[in-house]
Order: sequence, then C-alpha cells, then structure tokens
Amino acid sequence: MQDSDFIGCIRVSPPLNDDERDFLRDLAESGRTLRSTPTGRGNTDVPFARLAWQACDDGCCLSWVDDRETTTWMQASLRFLVDHLFRPGAEGEGRRQFEGFTFDHVLSGVVVGQGRGDADATLVEVTDGVVSERLLPAPCSEQQPHPVSGTRKRAPSRRAAPRPSNVIELRPRHAR
Repeated sequence: MQDSDFIGCIRVSPPLNDDERDFLRDLAESGRTLRSTPTGRGNTDVPFARLAWQACDDGCCLSWVDDRETTTWMQASLRFLVDHLFRPGAEGEGRRQFEGFTFDHVLSGVVVGQGRGDADATLVEVTDGVVSERLLPAPCSEQQPHPVSGTRKRAPSRRAAPRPSNVIELRPRHAR
C-alpha cells in the first residue's frame, strides 16, 4: 500500500471545549512527545509518541493524522488522552495547567488505519472510555487474485530438455 488509509472517528461526549482543543493542537504542532506533558513527565507508562489525534473544530470527535506518528501508537496515545486529560478522575484533574479542562468526557468509536509500509491494518476501538486494539491481518502473499474474465492465460513454455539443478535460467529462450 503506497498511501495511508484511515476511516472512522472517536466521538467525544460532551464535546471538548476551547481550552482542551487548544491544548491538543499546541501539543501536536510542537512535535513534543506525550512524556513532555505535565502529566507525562517522569511517568514510564506514558509512551514516547507524538500526539496524532486531532479534534474537529467542534470538539465532538477525534481523528488520526498519520503524518505525525505511526499506527503503532494509536492505542497508547488514545489511552493517554482518556486517562490523563478527558475522563472523570484523570491524571490532570486538579492541576493548575488544566484549569480550563472539564474532565467529564466519554469517548466511543472505531478508527481503522493502515499506514505507509504497514502490512496489517490497525483497528482501535474505544467504548465508554475503554480503549482496545486489534491487528487486521493482510491476505497472505501466496493467495492469487481471481482472474478477470476475458483475460488470456499464457501457454506453458516448452523446453527441449530439463535443465540441470545447478543451472538458473535468467531469461527464457525464445523459439526460433
């Protein structure tokens, strides 16, 4: 797959307010990792990932922006947002830096994505603030696509005699 494909979104209820959306945007644009946030410093459970979840203008949903981070971090970074910034009792609750946050959000939804160079697709699901992840395997490489009707099959090549086992045929000989 050459380009990245991502579908779905994570719904946020109630929607994020201006302070929450601004914090997410500023963190994403800074290029800093989640460990550089006030609740992430010194916490080895917080991933060394940049924030690639982006809130819509209304704050009612989050989507994945794949040019910021790989799909490897989809689940861990979403779990960080829920546990540190969004849910009641989150790590940031009561901290001065997060006075404008409401800590009353419930997240639900599914995002499926396959980044550049990924063989498998990643499915991240959150239901009532509980985040899970599954890999959706790609078809095996030996599986042949179904022939398109109207295509011609090649005739098997004819050889005068089988080649010895130590001979590698680099280009087929043409009949004269």
